[in-house]
Amino acid sequence: MDEDKTTALKEWNRLARENTENAIVSSMFEAIRPTSKPLDEFVTWLLVGTAAISSFFIVNADKLMPFLGVSGFKLCGAFLCFSGLFGLISKGFGLQCRIGIDSSKAVLETFTKHLKRHEEEENKIHENAKHWGITFETGIRMERVLAAFIDPLPFWVKFMTNRMLKKHSNNPQLAHIPFINAITRQGVFAFLQAICFLGFIASGFVKAAT
Repeated sequence: MDEDKTTALKEWNRLARENTENAIVSSMFEAIRPTSKPLDEFVTWLLVGTAAISSFFIVNADKLMPFLGVSGFKLCGAFLCFSGLFGLISKGFGLQCRIGIDSSKAVLETFTKHLKRHEEEENKIHENAKHWGITFETGIRMERVLAAFIDPLPFWVKFMTNRMLKKHSNNPQLAHIPFINAITRQGVFAFLQAICFLGFIASGFVKAAT
């Protein structure tokens, strides 16, 4: 009997530590969420600059050609095009982050209300079941909730969601994975956007000097 109690206590301790560690990791992921906004603002600022310079280049092509040459003009134009392309892709991932943040807040608010209401009803059910000497499984069936949520979505969204759920089914940070992937890609394409913009400046000076 004492050994059973010790084993149960050890398991309780293990679960308590694991749950707390998972909660700390989740809070760290939550702390990363606000970084998407300033990154998106940087991308927007750089996109506006790229668009303005591109317009200037196109309108004044005849005046810039003698300084840059045909190859230099094409090279600068290519850098500007790639900078704009990477910026738009980064904006797309930034939009995904923004939608994820807003939707998660809304879901958390409504989920908390529904869960509190269910817990009240669950306690009443358990009290009545105890009176009659029976037991019920009253927990929330998350697999049914997810299935009902995914069912009306487009085919490709269902495919990607099911793929992610299957791949990370045992990961306690499953809810944060899409956001972390999106903000990582947002940062990568923002970096590529900035590199291409710097490449445009550098190539322009080099071609003008030669």
